[in-house]
Amino acid sequence: MVAAADHSGGNSLLASYTYDDGHELRRHDAEHHLNCPPDLELSKLTVDHALRLSAIAEAQPSVIAANQHLLMLFAALPTPDDEDDPNFWFDVQGAGDNLCLAAGNIAGWIQLTFTYPNETALAGNILDAFRSLDAEHRAAVAEVVGKRLSDGDRARYTGELWIRTVEQAAFSALIADRAPTDPEAVESFRDGWLST
Repeated sequence: MVAAADHSGGNSLLASYTYDDGHELRRHDAEHHLNCPPDLELSKLTVDHALRLSAIAEAQPSVIAANQHLLMLFAALPTPDDEDDPNFWFDVQGAGDNLCLAAGNIAGWIQLTFTYPNETALAGNILDAFRSLDAEHRAAVAEVVGKRLSDGDRARYTGELWIRTVEQAAFSALIADRAPTDPEAVESFRDGWLST
């Protein structure tokens, strides 16, 4: 059985697999995450299928949860093909004068995060992008983002809150990726602190 973290109030990146799941749920998950039907013969599995299965099996719930939070923050903004605001990401990149904020780069990191639950490319790269902004460019990016999320004179403040929340979520993903998951490591950590 492979299970993802429970994310109340939203869809998880990976659905829980149990033996009593309905056939349609298994079919949807297999086709979405592995790009194959659930009854595909093992002899027809590709290396890509094996890599995806490995990623699902080794996924750390804490990393998945942090990535889910990060993705939900980006979901509040337009996608690159949004007809109502097609220039949004171009404006973000221009405001930050930073190629890391280009829609194509962010799209690649988001795709990796959806495909491989433990992938932290989005977290690491977006932190690097924001860290490289000086105060003027950060404020300009906040203004662009804030105008999408609120109206009036609160735009820059709202945008700055979004950036800070994204930074926190990204940092949480990176820390979760480094945190030990082995029970013995956690026990050793506990014993180390209790013995001082």
